[in-house]
Amino acid sequence: MSLKHHLDTFLDNFPKEKHLGSDPVQFVHRYQDPVDREIVGLIASVFAYGNVKIVLRTVNNVLSYLGPAPSRTIASFDPRKHSRRLRGFYHRFNTSRDLAVLFWIIRRALEEYGSLESVFVSALSPNDTDVTGALENFSGTLLGFGHERFYPRGELKRGVGVRFFFPAPSQGSACKRLNLYLRWMVRPEDGIDCGVWMRIKPRQLVIPLDTHIARISSYIGLTDMRSPGWPMALDITRSLRKLHCDDPLRYDFALCHLGIAGDCPKKRDLQKCARCPILAICRL
Repeated sequence: MSLKHHLDTFLDNFPKEKHLGSDPVQFVHRYQDPVDREIVGLIASVFAYGNVKIVLRTVNNVLSYLGPAPSRTIASFDPRKHSRRLRGFYHRFNTSRDLAVLFWIIRRALEEYGSLESVFVSALSPNDTDVTGALENFSGTLLGFGHERFYPRGELKRGVGVRFFFPAPSQGSACKRLNLYLRWMVRPEDGIDCGVWMRIKPRQLVIPLDTHIARISSYIGLTDMRSPGWPMALDITRSLRKLHCDDPLRYDFALCHLGIAGDCPKKRDLQKCARCPILAICRL
């Protein structure tokens, strides 16, 4: 049987709700207002690195600063008045200053463009095959907002922690967290993704490439590349478009959580592999 058949069967039987509690997208589902949702989605995605439990704790802490209406809190965020409230925050190498800059960037983006979606689509054509150029512009635009409040001469120098929030394809980065954010915002609401943004087509999305997706994709023949980065993310996405041209990322959540849950081992394990729902297409 075909790769598509096995992946569709796997997806149809995958217990998505069971895994939602270990995924930061859960925080987006707490809110109904589209502006709140896109703000919370960006915050949850940029901190989605490291241990899952720590990621969830960090995002929960950040949202506690913003209260029940994040868009209202962001709209009035003043670094001189409010940064003190963030003291003591850290997430691995991101500090309270990085968080304050992130809040300020979001405020400035909303003031200039009206929504984060508008920032993104300002460099996206309906005819674009994927989001490479728009993602490059999105990161560059957001990193250009308002740093005079935080840094001498307004410079956001290389190595400043906030740069880690907004990588770019031209740097070779797989941009996993921003592609994750896009998946949450763009794909239709299905219990996991949220369908907040309507001006980007799901077929334009690029796979959020992490170690789990890279490994499992090599096992099932979606890529022969060995170095994770933007070229591999595009390669895997092109393979998935051949299976489902309009919605290639429909398989992402299930495949990723197969790895996160430890059900897909790094080395062949007779017991685990025997229970694997995609064993029939695995080349491990």
